[in-house]
Amino acid sequence: MAGYRFPLAPLQRYREHQRDLCRQVLAQVLAEDADLQRRRDELANAREQLLAEMSALQQQERYDINQAAARRYHAAQLLAQIKQLDFDREQVAERLQLCRQTLSKADQGVKVLEQLADKREIEFWKTVEAKESREREEVWQAGNLAGRSE
Repeated sequence: MAGYRFPLAPLQRYREHQRDLCRQVLAQVLAEDADLQRRRDELANAREQLLAEMSALQQQERYDINQAAARRYHAAQLLAQIKQLDFDREQVAERLQLCRQTLSKADQGVKVLEQLADKREIEFWKTVEAKESREREEVWQAGNLAGRSE
């Protein structure tokens, strides 16, 4: 006997593919966010080191104004880059939220079709079992009738 074939299987495969694409996009956005965070941490550490150097220079007997000004300028540049990365992370956070919502909807669509497929397969096998049971009953009754008539 042939097995059950879900008539909406192509739609289910399509939705599974869409869900997989959403997962890939989400993974890319998460990787981008992690990269931005890593770069921000590196810049923050570099700025802290620079500020520590500036503090150490101020403790010296001979204070070089040009070095201090260059370091102060560099610290300001690092701060601007950190703020830009913070802004970029905010943008990525919005994309991340959108990706999660889209993935949730795609996952729900797949689950609905999976549940429908399971329900219809159970109904199919119940129908097959009822038909086979009926056929066995008919064969049994036919055998009893043939045995009585002899």
